Amino acid sequence: MIANQVGNRYAEAIYEIADSTGKIKEVYEVLNSLMELYKNDKEFKTFITHPLIELDEKKKVLKEIYKDTDDSIVDIIFYIMDKNRINFIRSIVAEYLKIYYLRNSILDVEATFASEPSDAQQNKLIEKLEKKTGKKVKLAIKIDKSIIGGGIIKIGDTVMDGSIRKELEALRK
Repeated sequence: MIANQVGNRYAEAIYEIADSTGKIKEVYEVLNSLMELYKNDKEFKTFITHPLIELDEKKKVLKEIYKDTDDSIVDIIFYIMDKNRINFIRSIVAEYLKIYYLRNSILDVEATFASEPSDAQQNKLIEKLEKKTGKKVKLAIKIDKSIIGGGIIKIGDTVMDGSIRKELEALRK
């Protein structure tokens, strides 16, 4: 709960800065790479969160990692470090992406099928969802053989389950 609140507050502020400088995508890419580094590199995470290592030393390392990145974007990372919010980086990135999708009328859709749908099937699904919602659809496909056939579409908190597994479970009851 707190992570979402912190993530949302920081993401809103960062998005406003990125929008005003025309660097929305670049900021997202840098924040996402920082999150991946934090999530996947234990040495980096230990270093960046260690209370006995000076903030200036941490900033030097970050500056070296992001030496080819615009200074205004590196300043955003430094601000997160200054406020000791690096442990909320996942939440900040997730909320930043939500804001981007909301402001650009993009719908994040997760579709689960028993087997990989063809490109034509994926395009048809995207087309129908865009027509129905009036928004651009970003489709993520998952494969789960246990649903047997059909599909499950998840849009936000809404789940439409048209799987054969669900039908069989309904018949058993």
